[in-house]
Amino acid sequence: MPVRDAGRWLGECLDSIVGQSESDWDLVAIDDGSRDDSRALLDARAGCDARIRVASTSPGRRGLVAALNAGLALARSPLLARMDADDVADPRRLERQCAALDADTSLFAAACKVDPFPDSQLGDGMRRYVDWQNGLLAPDQIARDRFVESPVLHPSTIMRTAALRDSLGGWRETGWPEDWDLFLRALAAGLRIGRVNEVLLAWRLHGRQATRVDPRYGEDRLMACRAHHLANELRQRSVGCAGRPLWILGAGPVGKSLCKLLAIEGVVPAGLVDVDPRKIGGRVRDGVRAWPVVSMDALFTASPRPYAISAVGRPGGRTD
Repeated sequence: MPVRDAGRWLGECLDSIVGQSESDWDLVAIDDGSRDDSRALLDARAGCDARIRVASTSPGRRGLVAALNAGLALARSPLLARMDADDVADPRRLERQCAALDADTSLFAAACKVDPFPDSQLGDGMRRYVDWQNGLLAPDQIARDRFVESPVLHPSTIMRTAALRDSLGGWRETGWPEDWDLFLRALAAGLRIGRVNEVLLAWRLHGRQATRVDPRYGEDRLMACRAHHLANELRQRSVGCAGRPLWILGAGPVGKSLCKLLAIEGVVPAGLVDVDPRKIGGRVRDGVRAWPVVSMDALFTASPRPYAISAVGRPGGRTD
């Protein structure tokens, strides 16, 4: 559990861990240069409960990825549960998610459904995201939708420590979200992620959380993450360049951005497809490159065996 200036919520978080129905746990709390009373609160709890260990990323503030990897290095259990210091775990969280991993040894990770709170911080976009990822239960559903957005919420997961440490090498500093990067690498490696069909985590929303203030979670960095991992997979499938021609379905802002970033990654699309007659026949330009925009009917005459990727930002657009 990485901790930075979480004193306002830390007591409630720790209470939810101490109150777990599964009592055989070991909490590794990594203080990342807190300037409030977080470290004092952690040390006080550790003095009362030998299951709580406290370490730091000192010197200074080294960031979330460094804190996560410091915790991973100290982990002694075969299963590792992610927890954020401002969230609240259901008393059955460890019991239920560990049981899911015990029941299906093919799973690398088991997530759970989450309940975001308070409602005053929950906008329409965040509600759609939570409802979407809560609805992905089976491993094949999570794998299928992995490029839409991060299909599981990071602090809702319990992972197998050995696979996380030895197969994936922990978390990476990439300039985009470390959690989505981790899950995409895991899925690309053939590891499976499932979800327990129960709400077992209260996910606190507030103005200081990383998803709102860290530039690594901005829309441009999300798209860069998506394009990087998608390009790796497309190369393996011999799509783009000398392989099957790649077409982007959607010539709006999302499609244009994905097209340009894939080209930067070395997987160059043949063009874009749209249903808007005002866009059909035009071109999308990026410096010296330009891509045609064609209709859906023209797609199958423009290229033999085209490989198409939907890139539509409008809610519901992927199913229209």
